[in-house]
Amino acid sequence: MNSDPATVPTRVYTAEQTDAGWRSMSLLVRHVQRGGHPVAVTPTVELQAEEKQYGSFLVDVSAYFSTKVDYSSSIFASGGLFFTGHSAEQSSEARAGWSDGERRAATVTSQRLLVGDTAYDFRSLIMIQPNPLDWSVNLYFQGAQPIMLRGPWVPWMTVVMCAELYGSPWPPGHAPEMDIPIKDMCENAQ
Repeated sequence: MNSDPATVPTRVYTAEQTDAGWRSMSLLVRHVQRGGHPVAVTPTVELQAEEKQYGSFLVDVSAYFSTKVDYSSSIFASGGLFFTGHSAEQSSEARAGWSDGERRAATVTSQRLLVGDTAYDFRSLIMIQPNPLDWSVNLYFQGAQPIMLRGPWVPWMTVVMCAELYGSPWPPGHAPEMDIPIKDMCENAQ
């Protein structure tokens, strides 16, 4: 595991992948800003009642681990987010920081995010930290370690999640500059 998020392995994506992901995200942002909603696709996973699937793709997944805080036992209460502390003996084998990213299948629906064999229910989502310029998002779910997803379709997926949860393309208080030319985004993709 790495303690510095900058040392998490970076995956190389082709210009075609980054171009398609960025264009799809940009179009979806404009669609949602005008009152539109993501379009459901034919399901590839078993859905719950009233659930719709919006997409499936590969992502690089990292989890954040702390030697002092147990994020999996977090609760959200009036006034903020609370975590359970660890003793040094409980975590002596663990090192703090982001784990190395593993490539996994991800599916985004109207109610959940499925990453590999793990389902994250939107009702347990505490915070979204999008970073579309890095093709990534940090997600904090109650009862789970924080996860970072990275890949060409992650900015699009972030807009889908925010449209479903907030009715806007980005979480409250976050509106990234979206006028960056696609050429600039893709010049280092190869």
